[in-house]
Amino acid sequence: MTPTLSDYLAKRALLGTYGVGLFSGGQWDMLGILIPLFAVFIGLGPSEIGLVVAARSILPVVFSIHGGVLMDRFGTRHVAFWLALATATLPLLYPVSSIFGTIFLLQLFTGLNSTLAMASGQTLINQISAGDPTQLGRFSFVTRFGNFAGPVLIGFVWQNWGTWPAFLFIAGWGLLTLSSVVLIPKPSKNSKPDINLKEEKTFAILDLLPRWTDYRDAIMLACIPAVTFSLVITMLRNGPGAIQASFFVVYLSGIDISGTTIGFLTGLSELSVGLGSLAAGWFAARGKAHWLVIIFVGSAVFFICLTPIVASTFTLLTVATVARGFSQGVNQPLIYSILSRSVDAAQQGAAVGLRNTVNRLSNILIPAFMGYAAEWWGIEASFAIIALLLIGGCFVIAWVIWWKRVFPA
Repeated sequence: MTPTLSDYLAKRALLGTYGVGLFSGGQWDMLGILIPLFAVFIGLGPSEIGLVVAARSILPVVFSIHGGVLMDRFGTRHVAFWLALATATLPLLYPVSSIFGTIFLLQLFTGLNSTLAMASGQTLINQISAGDPTQLGRFSFVTRFGNFAGPVLIGFVWQNWGTWPAFLFIAGWGLLTLSSVVLIPKPSKNSKPDINLKEEKTFAILDLLPRWTDYRDAIMLACIPAVTFSLVITMLRNGPGAIQASFFVVYLSGIDISGTTIGFLTGLSELSVGLGSLAAGWFAARGKAHWLVIIFVGSAVFFICLTPIVASTFTLLTVATVARGFSQGVNQPLIYSILSRSVDAAQQGAAVGLRNTVNRLSNILIPAFMGYAAEWWGIEASFAIIALLLIGGCFVIAWVIWWKRVFPA
C-alpha cells in the first residue's frame, strides 16, 4: 500500500516528538551533571549546592500547570518552539556567573524552561499515543538515548576542556531540540485527525499570564483517585532522579571518581531506563499497573541509596546503577498511562503540568533536605535517611490503595 500524505505527516510528527523528548531530557540531565561539578569548582558548600540544585525546580512548582494549560490552549508545538529556542540560549549565561546568588537565579529560569520543554514532549506523545503503554514505552526508550549520551558527553567535555566548552555544548544540544520542534508539522483543521495534535492559535502577551481558573481546573483533576495516585507516587518516583542529579554526583566526586566516569554512570542509568521502558508493556500485560509502579519505585530508591555502600567497588556500583535505571524505566510509562487514561484529551497538557508540579516539588525538597542532612550527620547518613523516608512512603501508598480500593480488583 502506497503511503499517503497523512502517513507522512504522522511519521514526521512522531519523529519530531521523539526528538523533543530525546534532546530536552538529555539537556536536563547534562545540566544535572554539570551544575554540581561547576558548583564544586567555584567553591560552593554542601548546603549551597543543595539549594542550587533545588532551585531549578522552584518555578516549575508554580508554573508547570500554567505551561500545560498554554499547550492545551494554543497548541503544544507552538509553545514548544519558544521553549526550545530558550534551551539554546540560557546555558550560555552560566560561565559568566561565579557566585551563589547569580547561579541560583539562573537555575530558577533554566529549570522552568527545561521542565516545560520536557513537558511539551510528554504532552505531544500523550496526544499521539492516546495513553497506550507500548507507544509510551517506545517514546521513553528513544528519549533515553539522549539521557545516556548527554551525561557521558558533558562529563567528557568538562573533564578535558572545562567550563565554556561544556556550556557551549549544552547550548548546541538545545539547537537540536529546536530542530526537532520544527520537524513536527503545524497542525491545522485538515491535519489534526491525522496527527492528533491541537490546531495552533496566535496569542497576545496578556494570554501568557496565569489565570486562577486554569489552576483551579487543573487542581480539580486531583479529585480523580487515579490522578491522585499518579501525583503522589510521582513525588516518590522522582527521588532517585533528584539524588542522582545532586549528591550522587557530589559523593562520587568526593571519593575522586572522575567527571567522565560519573557521566558514564549517569548515562548508563538512563540507558537502563530506556530498556525498562521497553519492558513496561510486557509487565503491564501481566500485572496491575499501580502495584507494578509501587514496586519499581521502591526498588529504584533502594538501589540509588546503596551508593555509599557499593561505591568503592566499581562493578557493584555499576550493577546498582543499572538496576536503578531499569526500575525507573518500567514505572515511568505506567504512570504516564494511568494519568493519560484518567483525564480528558483536552486536558492532557494540564495533567502533565500538574504531574510536573509535584515532580519538581520533590526536586526542591530532596536535594535541600539531603544537603542539610549531609552537613548535620554526614553525606553517607543522608542516603540512608532519604531511603527510609521514600521507601516508607511506598508502603503507605500501597496500604491506602489496598484499604480504599482505589483501583478495580
